[in-house]
Amino acid sequence: ARISKALNDTAGFLSLIFLIALVVAIVYGIKWWKSRKHEDKSKKLKKKTLIAVAVIVISFIGFSTVNGQIEEQQEAQVQKKEKTHYKDDKEQFIEKYKGLGATVESLSSKEGDEWGDAIDNSGDDFDVDSTIESIQDKHSDDIDTINDGISELHELDQKIQNNHSVNESDKKTIHQSYLDLKHFADHATSISGSYNDFTDEHNSLDRKTSDHVEELEDL
Repeated sequence: ARISKALNDTAGFLSLIFLIALVVAIVYGIKWWKSRKHEDKSKKLKKKTLIAVAVIVISFIGFSTVNGQIEEQQEAQVQKKEKTHYKDDKEQFIEKYKGLGATVESLSSKEGDEWGDAIDNSGDDFDVDSTIESIQDKHSDDIDTINDGISELHELDQKIQNNHSVNESDKKTIHQSYLDLKHFADHATSISGSYNDFTDEHNSLDRKTSDHVEELEDL
């Protein structure tokens, strides 16, 4: 902070010198032009004008250099802040991912069991649509919880994707983890297809979620 203040003060001082020198150069330049017929006076004014121009050039170069240092320092501060944010966001993402993944797996597993029981106990009167509707109505609170959790996970994923300090490999791992868990959540909160397809997809998505947990923990 002290270095930043010193650089800003230096930049302000150099910009003030630049403006003063510019005014001086203009004034002496005009006088020099008007007195060009008077050799002695003209030489003195020319010398003062050139000195003012030299000060302009030096102060401009100095200002540009200091301003560049200020921008570099600001960029470094932004990078440091973004890295801190990434660490926090990543930890939150992984923690939420684990909890939400377990919730989704549990719901999907219960739904599969209940669907299978309904088939076994229905005889010839089994109705797929009414069975699915009954299962989802029974677990409506869990479905709402999962949908809210997916929205929160999406927000964390987007924060990480928009963080310039995060390498592309980490971003890809986190985003793919989110997409596969969202797919699992959609599978559990919006049942469709046949019972066999549902159970097969459950097993596939459950394995993907578990694999992603290991990948996230390695980041």
